[in-house]
Amino acid sequence: MNDTTPAAAAMRLRALQAMSPARRLALALGWSRSVRELSRASIKQANPTLTDAQIHRLVAERLMGAELTAKAYGPPLSHG
Repeated sequence: MNDTTPAAAAMRLRALQAMSPARRLALALGWSRSVRELSRASIKQANPTLTDAQIHRLVAERLMGAELTAKAYGPPLSHG
């Protein structure tokens, strides 16, 4: 889904290009943190009985996929 006009996208690109690399990195890290927090909240709301470890694991699966998460964290945890 793309609800951004080409003119707005070009303006956003110019604004990003005008920023210092440090500022662009800070924005990207903030966006990444927001995605993790929103994912965590969504999972917790849908599954209120999960432990913090289970929620952490599901956030990782959502962001990295099941295969990479298994390589990083080992076998899946029990979901209840």
